[in-house]
Amino acid sequence: MAAQNKQHLNLSSLFTELNRFGKAQDYEKALRTANKILKENPEEEKAFHYKVVCLIQLGRFDEALKLINRNPALSSNFTFERAYCQYRLNQVQEALSTLRNVTNPSNKVRELLGQVLYRLERYSECFDVYRDLMKNSTDDYEEERETNFGAVLAALSAENDPKADQYGLREESYELVYNSACYLLGKGDFTGAEEKLMKAEDICRKNFDHDEDTTEDEIDAELEIIRVQLGYVLQMQGKLDKAAKLYNQVLKQKPADAGMAAVASNNVVCLNKDQNLFDSKKKIRLATADGLQHKLTSAQQSAILLNQCLLHLHSNQSEQCRKLANRLQAERPASDVPQLILVAQLCKDKQMHKAEQYLQNHIAKKGDERSANILLTLAQIQLQQGNQADAAETLSSLGALSHKPGIVSTAQRR
Repeated sequence: MAAQNKQHLNLSSLFTELNRFGKAQDYEKALRTANKILKENPEEEKAFHYKVVCLIQLGRFDEALKLINRNPALSSNFTFERAYCQYRLNQVQEALSTLRNVTNPSNKVRELLGQVLYRLERYSECFDVYRDLMKNSTDDYEEERETNFGAVLAALSAENDPKADQYGLREESYELVYNSACYLLGKGDFTGAEEKLMKAEDICRKNFDHDEDTTEDEIDAELEIIRVQLGYVLQMQGKLDKAAKLYNQVLKQKPADAGMAAVASNNVVCLNKDQNLFDSKKKIRLATADGLQHKLTSAQQSAILLNQCLLHLHSNQSEQCRKLANRLQAERPASDVPQLILVAQLCKDKQMHKAEQYLQNHIAKKGDERSANILLTLAQIQLQQGNQADAAETLSSLGALSHKPGIVSTAQRR
């Protein structure tokens, strides 16, 4: 009996200690205390939960997930913790499956579901989750929730989804204004997006007006995402020098966000085109560094792959160009771009006949789905080889386009 009382007192003291460390957010000490309790009583559910939470707070997601999986009896109610670990470990599809199994999800489960759907680029479903949360939740996270919702609207806008037009966004923080700018960007309103981004930068700077401890470098770090997006808006308006200046300004600061640095680097490669290849090679290495696949959208990854492919073309790296063009073709089966890059490389290698044959084979496979770009490229190659009759025949197959003055003039020269 005395031994039992002593053990009870010891556990009581350890729980007091555990709660104190938890409130102080000293997770290392809390973890050690939780381990002591579990050593005394391995079935203690509260201590087990504390241990899982501590591991998550310390960023040890793999350990936390393994602990949950090894102890199904103790972790039967740990759906959120399991899904969160999976999400942070980039097991996003598994996280979605875990969350979908929750019958009556709490707000925090639905918040995580929204983040998972956003990462999976399932924006329409993500929209529904956040819309429901915003309608039925009143707490301290409303602004953060609305900021996330704004990012969803911007993504839907880029996809021309009509859902994006159902809601207006407040503009009470620079994050909300930034998302409004991205929404306008998706609509192709570059002037409006530029104005919003300038407003977002102004609001961000004013947030630090009375904070004497914040350095200019720290403010610049906060402004990086705005400046990269502003650079893209300027680039789309043909203001290339201003865009390049902004990209290089951000990259010079060595941003902590590798995904944003990759986007800025890729955009510089795009601006360089076939000039300044040495700089482009450095930038493309940043844009294709390991681990970026979880920090970039599929569209961003595809754009980087395209520019990497074109860089190999401009650098006379034929084999690498062909390899990436074939990979791009697998990712973009409906696009003409990979075929046109392969043909450009063949032409650059002075294999004109092979380029012509490649296009003819492609046209034969596509049948009625053949594109004008492919046919025009084939006609150009035929003309360069002096095959005017073949070129005229190719141009005549363009349908309504074959009646355009320039095409009629070219066809009549035979």
